[in-house]
Amino acid sequence: MSQVNVEIVQSTFDAWDRGDTDAILHVCADNIVVMQPAELPGVPPRQYGHAGVLEAFGLWPEYWDDFQVEILRTFDVGDHVVVTNEQSGRSKESGIEVATQFTFLFTLQDRKITEWRIFMREPEALEAAGLG
Repeated sequence: MSQVNVEIVQSTFDAWDRGDTDAILHVCADNIVVMQPAELPGVPPRQYGHAGVLEAFGLWPEYWDDFQVEILRTFDVGDHVVVTNEQSGRSKESGIEVATQFTFLFTLQDRKITEWRIFMREPEALEAAGLG
């Protein structure tokens, strides 16, 4: 089952690359919870449902040109999938290029993503997944 979970999570990143929000929402539970890192100012700490997913996915590209997400590592942890990625882009306001890593902890039930937690540091996500 866990390989299936990895494939489901990978499908969200593939859909993101294609700009296919319907495909992303298709694998998200109606009552999904998205939790953003407390370190990010101006970002809601929690977003709910499909509207929350769309809001979370829409936050970053609105501030960046050439916004990209590159998957660096994926960990399969039973009902969880941990994905460390690098996000990069050029600030629309200043033109400065920025790249930073985030780690996502996805929780899945019945082939749907029920929780998407975003961490600034990979060890925190691994600990939350029970690997730390």
